[in-house]
Amino acid sequence: MILEGGTIHTGDPALPRVAALPIDDRGRVSRGVEAWEGDASAVSTERIDLEGRTVVPGFVDAHLHFLSWALDRARVDVRDAPTAALALERVAERAAADRAAGADGGWLIGGGWTEAMLAEVTDPAAALDAAAGGRPAALWSRDRHALWLGSAALAAIGGEALRREDAAWAVPLPAPTRAERQRAVVEGQRAAHAAGLTGIHDFERTGGRRTWQELDGDDRVTLRVLSAIGAEYVDGIEAVEVVAGFGSEHVRIGMVKAFMDGTLGARTAHMLEAYDDGGRGLALLDADAVADLAMRAAGLGLPVALHAIGDAAVRAALDGLAASRASRDAWQELAGLHERPPRIEHAQLVHPDDLARFAELGVVASMQPVHAVEDRADAAAAWGARGAGAYAWEPLRAAGATLVLGTDAPISPLDPIATLAAAVGRPHVAGHALSVDDALRAMTWAPYAVSGLGARHGRLAPGRAADLVVLDADPYATAPEDLAGIGVVATMVGGRWVHGRPPW
Repeated sequence: MILEGGTIHTGDPALPRVAALPIDDRGRVSRGVEAWEGDASAVSTERIDLEGRTVVPGFVDAHLHFLSWALDRARVDVRDAPTAALALERVAERAAADRAAGADGGWLIGGGWTEAMLAEVTDPAAALDAAAGGRPAALWSRDRHALWLGSAALAAIGGEALRREDAAWAVPLPAPTRAERQRAVVEGQRAAHAAGLTGIHDFERTGGRRTWQELDGDDRVTLRVLSAIGAEYVDGIEAVEVVAGFGSEHVRIGMVKAFMDGTLGARTAHMLEAYDDGGRGLALLDADAVADLAMRAAGLGLPVALHAIGDAAVRAALDGLAASRASRDAWQELAGLHERPPRIEHAQLVHPDDLARFAELGVVASMQPVHAVEDRADAAAAWGARGAGAYAWEPLRAAGATLVLGTDAPISPLDPIATLAAAVGRPHVAGHALSVDDALRAMTWAPYAVSGLGARHGRLAPGRAADLVVLDADPYATAPEDLAGIGVVATMVGGRWVHGRPPW
């Protein structure tokens, strides 16, 4: 087929725009001469008129938790409730709806609350139990680093009503069945494609890799998935000899994920200076532990991806990666893996002295622009004046760092257009806004480039996969304040329409 009659941005610096985009029967971008000269014989006889619409390379979400997000789509969501009382009303409404449908026999699970909301509740367990109508209930915090349990749940499992970090993740909530996991992910893929996503970097802790592999074996995966493995499983990785990039065209092993600290919302992000209300957060790994992990992972052919939100956590991650660099480079040279650099996930607050170190050490900054919008008030309350320098994607880029952008769904909505709008439109923080070109690069080609796949994906250039999005407006010609209103018309992966299709 040949796409024509619109604006086509290739993402390729050598040829940023083309008049027509030929796609061959293998699902790859073909050479454009035959399209420009009016000869379609080398591609096909199908010509598709974009009717003035815009094409860009397919969006990639470089950090999310797909299974959790997919399952949450059918659970109680209290994100839009401004108070604890309204959040509990949402829970009560779901409990009543389940009773009416005869489906109130099990746990009621959801999430989206904040620490500020919870502070309004005198007896959290009793309040949640009352709202749930006596059913065992569990609500994850918005950052998914804390869990609120009702008294009926505590009767079943014991312990405290409020749990954070490892204590929260260790709670034995009912696991979804194989069929429930698969159904949620298949339906979630359709929603992801409708948002313009063609690829993801998945940081799901449990059940995600299994589900992707099950579906991939049945040829039911349409996203391009790079799946992380938790650092706690390094021994198992070594035992089965898994390497980065192992998998299929749609599901591959990506990186080793470890936590340096907690989160801003829970005040567990590790800080160089105390929070305005005291404390420095949690230091879950130090520089020596990072160096050891990075060298072990490099020996297995895998890069590390380090969750670090506070400036102390970011510095410790950089210090550890600096200490491991010589040994890590030796392993990467042996394995030919220099194209898969280490990453710091989130990097919400980076000390100004550490901005240039990302580029010096070859460390990728994997960031989520919507967090800057959602957490602005919380950052100001927790970090005071330091918060003005948070979410510094443009200063990092200007210092030479490679950026990749995502949403951290289900922490934030799975919406790449919102990511683009947040990255480009930051009038409240001078000097932090990206250009449209830099933001799109961090959402299309860069996530593949840091995964060793940049020569095959991420740009609409000859020989590369025809992964693309058709938009109803051109981001390059749209005012920053209007970017959030751009709509996704259609999405293609490997030459196949996975959302929308002509006729428009």
